[in-house]
Amino acid sequence: MLAFWLGSGEIAGFFLILFLVVMSLLRWRIPKLNFTVALDIIVCLALSIMWPYAPFALAMPLFAAMYFGFYWALLASAYLFFAFQPALAAVIALAVLCGGFLGLWERERQDKLKSRDESAGRYYELESLQNDLAAALARVERMTAVAERTRISRDIHDNAGHEIVAAYISLQTIREMLEAENAETLEMYDAALERLNSGANKIREAVHNLSAVTVLGVETLQDICRRFPVCQVAFRVYGDTSKIPIYVWNMLESCLNESLTNVARHSAAKNVTVDLDVTPHIVRLCVENDGVTKTAAKPAGSGLRNLRHRAAAIGGNLSVDAGKVFRVICVIPMKEMKDETVDS
Repeated sequence: MLAFWLGSGEIAGFFLILFLVVMSLLRWRIPKLNFTVALDIIVCLALSIMWPYAPFALAMPLFAAMYFGFYWALLASAYLFFAFQPALAAVIALAVLCGGFLGLWERERQDKLKSRDESAGRYYELESLQNDLAAALARVERMTAVAERTRISRDIHDNAGHEIVAAYISLQTIREMLEAENAETLEMYDAALERLNSGANKIREAVHNLSAVTVLGVETLQDICRRFPVCQVAFRVYGDTSKIPIYVWNMLESCLNESLTNVARHSAAKNVTVDLDVTPHIVRLCVENDGVTKTAAKPAGSGLRNLRHRAAAIGGNLSVDAGKVFRVICVIPMKEMKDETVDS
């Protein structure tokens, strides 16, 4: 085109080349303006009246149109039916073919990159879920051990401990009824009573050592709500929580922690309400906040997605409701697992 313009010296050729360069740079900087190739085609055809080499400039917008996938631009080649030139037809055909092939190659490359990114995203999401599940399993094991220690200490305290203390008190009462003349019998009796007292003290100390220092169950949820730094959290419990298995408590704690973390990061909430509903069939945890505008604008992160997978693995589900208020609701079915329950 520069050669044609230099050879002809037409001012129209200069402005046409300048216009096409400016429009190409504009489309390169602002991809949303790719449709302006139609304007380039119209200008080239219009200036063909003033400059005979203007139709050759159609190669540039036709190349761009084929590259972008605007196949309707091929209608411009109808100009050849009215002013056919072999050189012009060859230039337009070459521009169309090159633009079309390069466009197909670029779209295929973008599809592969997108597929690779999606695969990488799924891989990292699965890796994150695996780490969460491993951490959850370790926590469930610790909670189960603590719950078992609590059960053993409670059984010792409520059964053997009470019986031994009752026997010790009874023997102390009988001591006063024995005859004082039999010194040897009284000495043996006092020694046995002392050993019984020592045994009772050891049982009391063992029960104290077995008792769990870490809080479990509903106390943990209350502690999480109490330590939330952004605003005050209203925590309400409905139903009997004593039958909730350890693995369910672990899921509820993770759900509450993740929900409150999202409130702190993405919401300007002033009020947060946590409801724990327990029935013979399901456990339902609902975390609600009034910062719905900012929270709803955020897509579900990997934390909530991982919680959905974990809830589904135990037969439950986790849902998000962004209505007038923002809610995270976790529902888990109850199962008879008496060995894993914890006294709340």
